[in-house]
Amino acid sequence: MNNTSIILVPKKDAPDDLKGFRPISLCNVIYKIVAKCLVNHLRPFLHDLSAPTQSAFIPGRMITDNALIAIECLHAIQSGNKKTRNFCAYKLDLSKAYDRVE
Repeated sequence: MNNTSIILVPKKDAPDDLKGFRPISLCNVIYKIVAKCLVNHLRPFLHDLSAPTQSAFIPGRMITDNALIAIECLHAIQSGNKKTRNFCAYKLDLSKAYDRVE
């Protein structure tokens, strides 16, 4: 039942790299109906099932909160004294991670 085709639709004429395409997933109709039923049944319990740090796809929470928290963490790392400077931060480029499509 879970057959999904991924189609790359060009964003502009004659794209020269993968960033010039927009991936579109085409799911089976039965899969979409089952997924929608599961979502509707889990919606009342979603707040209890998700962690307090989860911010995406939860009503009342915004994904932009993560950017604000990251800025505050970096500021705390940079402005701390030398005893509390035993931290590190990673910057991940998710667009490069998604470019590795096989």
